[in-house]
Amino acid sequence: MALRVAAARQRQRERFKQLGHAGLRTNAEADGTLLEEIAALDPQGLKLMRDAADAMNLSARGYHRVLRVARTIADLDGAEKIARIHVAEGLSYRQKPASLKAAA
Repeated sequence: MALRVAAARQRQRERFKQLGHAGLRTNAEADGTLLEEIAALDPQGLKLMRDAADAMNLSARGYHRVLRVARTIADLDGAEKIARIHVAEGLSYRQKPASLKAAA
């Protein structure tokens, strides 16, 4: 796992360097505008994010947090683009509302 993390971090550093942001090292450091550029979603991923944003009442901050996590998951997979599965996994890490926890 440590090798996958090191490779993902290297991918991130190279991506930021190519985009003229050599001072950035991880996806967590990217602002919203840059994040939208590096984490562009395909139509299926975008539909899932929009549906989930509505269903989960995600704020813009929450939306970007999921997007950041999905970009990192894709980096861990060695994927250049974020696929729907990366978005789904990123969404799965969101905390469930208290009402859902109580029901479980």
